[in-house]
Amino acid sequence: MERKGLSSALQQISRIAVLSALCVALRYVFAGLPNVQPITAIFLLISVIWGFRQSFWVMAVTMLVSSFLLGFGPWVLWQIMAFALIILVWRHLLYPLTEKLWFSQMLKLVLQSLFAGLMGALYGCIIDFCYALLYSMPWWTYVLAGLSFNLAHALSTVFFYPLLATSFRRLIYEKNQ
Repeated sequence: MERKGLSSALQQISRIAVLSALCVALRYVFAGLPNVQPITAIFLLISVIWGFRQSFWVMAVTMLVSSFLLGFGPWVLWQIMAFALIILVWRHLLYPLTEKLWFSQMLKLVLQSLFAGLMGALYGCIIDFCYALLYSMPWWTYVLAGLSFNLAHALSTVFFYPLLATSFRRLIYEKNQ
């Protein structure tokens, strides 16, 4: 019994480490394109397959490690909190909603992609709010100033989600069985 529990814990830690390394590499590769990143879609998919906890740890490790490459500051904590919030909303509200609808698999994927893009936009609004607090500025000024970045994040998430979901399809299918 102990051996099985240890094996399961090692599998989870290994999965978190490998997926975090993948996300750090992807974040670094896409750093030249502001807010165009597949990691949001990956975090959302991980939450569907392995649950919120593993998605949270992959996201937190990714944000901490990649911040050493891309810049460290108070925004790293904000990024972790913002991603945690959107992963929670996704995992417990939006994804289950799409699964309960009687649509074809293709239509579900389209709807999930649009909702994933919405999560990317929500992430941007949360980060804008944090910056507005830090600099004691009106929130709407940051939203307007960052509108193109938030739009890029939302659209890139809409683009990457179906590509990654088809790659993760077998894992999602196994989870639902």
